[in-house]
Amino acid sequence: MMNRTAPNRARTRAPAMTIRVYTVTREGIVTPPQATVIVPRDYVPTPEQMNTQLPPCACPWHRQTGDAR
Repeated sequence: MMNRTAPNRARTRAPAMTIRVYTVTREGIVTPPQATVIVPRDYVPTPEQMNTQLPPCACPWHRQTGDAR
């Protein structure tokens, strides 16, 4: 018995990842897929911006429109 690696397969044009979105009820019943997202192999994500700024305040006092800070 020879110890060897698997032969190289030709690269396909199939998507790299497929995401299906389901909803599960409180009773545990799974609904049919709501949406399908296909991520192509050549997709390059952009990195999130790193900064030290805090998000805006979401308390009821500062959510009012027209408030200047």
